Amino acid sequence: MTSRLTVVFFFALISRIAVATGGLSGLPVLNGIIPTVPSFPGMKTRIGQFIHPGIWHTHDDLERMRLSVEKGEEPYASAFLKFSADTYSAANYSMQGPKQVICRGSCSNYTTFSNDARAAWQNSIMWYITRDEGHWSIASTILDSWGTNLTDVVGTDTSLLVALDGDLFVNAAEIMRWEGGWIEKGAKASGTSGFANQLYWLFARQSIIIGQANYGLASIKALLSFSVYLDDVAMYNYALNAYQNDLCAGVLGNWNENGQGAETGRDQGHATTGLGWAAEAARVAQSQGHDVYALYDNLILKGAEYTAKYNLGHEVPYDPRFYRCEAILVNGPWDAPSNISRGAASGPHVWDIFYYQYVVKRGLHAPYVSEAKSVHDAAGGEQTGNGKLSTDHPMWGDLIWSYPSKGKFLNDNGRTIWGGGKIGASGIGNHNS
Repeated sequence: MTSRLTVVFFFALISRIAVATGGLSGLPVLNGIIPTVPSFPGMKTRIGQFIHPGIWHTHDDLERMRLSVEKGEEPYASAFLKFSADTYSAANYSMQGPKQVICRGSCSNYTTFSNDARAAWQNSIMWYITRDEGHWSIASTILDSWGTNLTDVVGTDTSLLVALDGDLFVNAAEIMRWEGGWIEKGAKASGTSGFANQLYWLFARQSIIIGQANYGLASIKALLSFSVYLDDVAMYNYALNAYQNDLCAGVLGNWNENGQGAETGRDQGHATTGLGWAAEAARVAQSQGHDVYALYDNLILKGAEYTAKYNLGHEVPYDPRFYRCEAILVNGPWDAPSNISRGAASGPHVWDIFYYQYVVKRGLHAPYVSEAKSVHDAAGGEQTGNGKLSTDHPMWGDLIWSYPSKGKFLNDNGRTIWGGGKIGASGIGNHNS
């Protein structure tokens, strides 16, 4: 009787804590602590090692875009022409939110956030390139409006929702904060109630329990982005370690030594999308000064070549013993590559980041990736938005991922203690008085 009362009291106490603190603070009960990881290459060892801006784009990356557009250099100029004409890049974009609760799964009301997150990110890029204050205004308004109103994210696909739309959102915030001088609404020395509070509790903490295969990779790449914005050393190390070593969600769990994907037998949409998320995660590590694109002998490039080859209509070797963790959840394992959603022309927008990172920047031979980009481009490619929402990947690769030629393109981290951006009136931090 005593033990039963103890159990009842415990769950009553947990329920009171969750209810009393609201949707935001109920999440630590669900997710617990961030695991400590052993020492490994690329990890952060102290707080001051983060480079800002440093998620998808560093200061040098942003400058390369801006100056190339200004000089009319290709492919930047043509890509920017289309990018600037897109609905989500407009300074007069009509914000669709905010909402207090968004949901993805059996319930679905998240597209307002998806649309607004994309508009915030595209307008942050527009502001940086053009310096038009109208773009600064709409991007910061969206960030503050959602940052001070959203109190809960629910549904069976919560982690996917925050990993995709949340990643666009935090990339917008990183540019606006470090390059645009934006100070989030509600920021103060005690009791902060703005964007960062929401980012930590609703987005980052929702991603701590990493799933499997492409789903897990989405959480990993988002955690890397969130941790950079938050300057969270433990979170960053946890995510980067998972990327390299998690045998269900990391690169080793997603591709074998021949490049076969763990979801090749499921369908080509998921097989291809996972590649994009792996490359986007690697981009964050690159911004932070560590190269995982070359990890395990360019493993994700092997995956991209294998998947591109199959989606271009060629046959590929297939090992039925290599498949994703929990394959039973999606009618697996499988006996052969799937033909579902096969084709490079209309598939996920992933080929640009591989082409520019490996073929152009590194000068590596990747014939199927190169052909897949050409086929994808001929069908409209990543440079065709026209207000059509696509949240799985950022798109606009000829503008945001491009390099002009082979080279190292190292960041000049000596300009400030961060790496190019600045924050606060003095440029070296905010001042609480």
